[in-house]
Amino acid sequence: MKRKISLIIKFIAILSSVYGMLQSLDHWMFFTYFTNLSNIFIDLCLLIFLIYDLKKTKYISQGMYLIKFMGTISITLTFFVYLLLLAPTNSHGFIGAYLNNGAGSLCVHFITPVLAIIDFIFFSEKYLPEKRHVFYSVIPPLVYVGYVIILGQVFRVRWYGDMLAPYNFLNYGASTGWFGFDLSLLGSKTLGIGTFYMIVVLLIIFIGLGKLFLKIKKTKKDFY
Repeated sequence: MKRKISLIIKFIAILSSVYGMLQSLDHWMFFTYFTNLSNIFIDLCLLIFLIYDLKKTKYISQGMYLIKFMGTISITLTFFVYLLLLAPTNSHGFIGAYLNNGAGSLCVHFITPVLAIIDFIFFSEKYLPEKRHVFYSVIPPLVYVGYVIILGQVFRVRWYGDMLAPYNFLNYGASTGWFGFDLSLLGSKTLGIGTFYMIVVLLIIFIGLGKLFLKIKKTKKDFY
């Protein structure tokens, strides 16, 4: 029964993610958004582990579990950032932000992340977390920030006409720049907080989430 539940969760998570992404897949810029990249990342992880489940694979390397851990942390941040920062400042309103575009946003920002978290916590029993693994959680966001900066500075890519990043909290081209602070500017193009500070905050959140997940896994393992 547990194996069947695991298969169902993975399948629904992948299906939801693919549907949600197809609702906005209309340009190569699709591949510049962390939401889409983190969904693709977790989809690949879930697909691989789905195949493992179907084949009843007895040995899975800890490296694969570590990659799945990074994918889960990434999609978890997608969940929280949209819930706490992007949806509240969305032009469609908080609810509209999720239901807009055929509810595709609901799928990639809520349904898939929640199912991926459940899958990691309850159906990755053979993962043996180590304390140093928590630092792997900051790799995806740092790679993404570098990717966005290269797109903006080297390839002159612009989002929404004049933004140097696809998200307001990373838009170092706003008047607050890297180190400014002016909450009166809060809106769809900036949170009024310098991008550097937001990156630091997000890295701390990534590490915090990583520690939390690893602690849950260790506690769960010790309990059983």
